[in-house]
Amino acid sequence: MARMNLPSPISLVRVVEVIKGELFGDPETLILGISEPSTAKQGDLVFAWTKKFAQQAFASEATAVVTTQDFACKDKPHIVTSNPKLAMAVLLDFLFPTESLPPQISPTAVIGKNVQLGKNVFIGDYAVIGDDTVIGDDTAVYPHAYIGRKVKIGSQCRIYPHVVIYDGVVIGNRVVIHSGSVIGKEGFGFIWDGERHRRIPQIGTVVIEDDVEIGANVCIDRATFGETKIGKGTKIDNLVQIAHNCVLGSHCVLASQVGLAGSVQVGNGVVMGGQVGVADHVQVGDSVVLLAKSGLIGNSPPKTQWAGYPARRRMQWLRIEAALNHLPNALKLLHQIAQRVETLEKQFG
Repeated sequence: MARMNLPSPISLVRVVEVIKGELFGDPETLILGISEPSTAKQGDLVFAWTKKFAQQAFASEATAVVTTQDFACKDKPHIVTSNPKLAMAVLLDFLFPTESLPPQISPTAVIGKNVQLGKNVFIGDYAVIGDDTVIGDDTAVYPHAYIGRKVKIGSQCRIYPHVVIYDGVVIGNRVVIHSGSVIGKEGFGFIWDGERHRRIPQIGTVVIEDDVEIGANVCIDRATFGETKIGKGTKIDNLVQIAHNCVLGSHCVLASQVGLAGSVQVGNGVVMGGQVGVADHVQVGDSVVLLAKSGLIGNSPPKTQWAGYPARRRMQWLRIEAALNHLPNALKLLHQIAQRVETLEKQFG
């Protein structure tokens, strides 16, 4: 975020009412935009949650700063809050709410038999909804989305263009699925029968619980039996693959290009960095953190941090990486020692 003009000016006292902070300065000061410290101008509000950001913010042309008590400065009006980053999210949500779509069903949409639509539903151009599907109140299905048969979608969901939801998938309330994602495709299951790879039918489903957000081009495969499940409040970035029979707990965060093999069990509050890979049937405990590019091939106890490939406990991985930096010099020294020993053997027999 470089700089963003507000739809209309807002006073600092109103900002405080929204984010629940403590104001130091003129409450009637008007804010015209929100900016980063490095690009702030007169009229801007800046959020600073680190010492470096706060120093830049108070030295900038910004009119006011939202920061913590530890970083506050009397040089200009400021609002003190325990979590400036959270305050920024709350204020942006207040100032730039999600667009409200009018209830309508496009004449070009294809609606199957026995479809149940709730109140204030939006169905965009060329969307397809299969037979016996149920869609809850205030849900929006954007143009060119495909929803199969016997799908259940809750209220206040957003299904963006070119999303594909296969038959029988169950989606909770306030779920967001971004463009290009595929939910409920058959899992990758094959068995060699002596002549060819024979498909194992995937007859389960996918269940996505309330308040889940799924990024663009995410693939979540249906279970062989039972359910592939995504727990409530979990957030999934773009380009993530979740294989059949995986179960994710609540409030997990998966960054871009994470790949989970089949039947992975993930606890609550787990964080996976970009390009993390997890082997099949691995169990990931509650509140585990997997650093970017790590490859987990065994179970991880709760509240642990892992890194590297194969993934190791974070501190062990750091020690190994530090030791590897010294390896070239160590090898050079060993070579010198070997040469010296060889010379001494020739001299003294």
